[in-house]
Amino acid sequence: MPRLQHLFVSLTSAALLTCHHAALADVTADLGVTSEFVRDGISQTSGKAAWQAGMTATHNSGFYAGAWGSNVDHGSADSLHSEWDVYGGANLPLWRAWSVDASLTRFTFHGDAEEKGDAYNETALRLLWDNNLTLGYRAADGYYGSEYNLHTLETAYTFQTGSFSIELYGANHRLDGTDETTNFGSSTADDYWHFRVGAARTWNHWDYRLTLERTNLGGDFDAGTLIQFSVHRFFRIW
Repeated sequence: MPRLQHLFVSLTSAALLTCHHAALADVTADLGVTSEFVRDGISQTSGKAAWQAGMTATHNSGFYAGAWGSNVDHGSADSLHSEWDVYGGANLPLWRAWSVDASLTRFTFHGDAEEKGDAYNETALRLLWDNNLTLGYRAADGYYGSEYNLHTLETAYTFQTGSFSIELYGANHRLDGTDETTNFGSSTADDYWHFRVGAARTWNHWDYRLTLERTNLGGDFDAGTLIQFSVHRFFRIW
């Protein structure tokens, strides 16, 4: 495991211990459904609806850790049925409205013995301004069980308009190598662009979200232009 990931694991362990012993820790959970599970502009349910659930522990120091899951359906012969992820990190103030968020996520896949080996880790470092502007970099080590890493440069801006929030998002995803099984449409296609526009409203512990996503990927992927609508209910556990 790279040295940076060792650091994030240590931060996650510290966050869990801190949240366990301190009274100033929040534990929240969410349960919901979305018309389609889309990650990084690519559908994970082949146009079908998905249930999703998660839990996060957050300490007032900025450390956090949690778990999140969704059903998966790639529309193929494999029996993969779900994805479960665990994550941890820290959101720390820098100067005035600026802050930094560093995290580590472990993506795991269940239901098919071969697909289970595709689990991978992703580290992320994001610079935030007033929680509206985000400038980020992500690195997925051994992307989907391959020998290649996926690097993502992303930016987002969220407008607050009354009780609604509008998000504008753009990212470039690039592999550091390709082969016949790890690529984005051909053995030489090592990157793609991803754009998203979303509107969300939170009301009485319910979150409603409508998003439009677009990539420049070809027909080999469940991508192109995708529209999703999701509803989630949030619960305060602690």
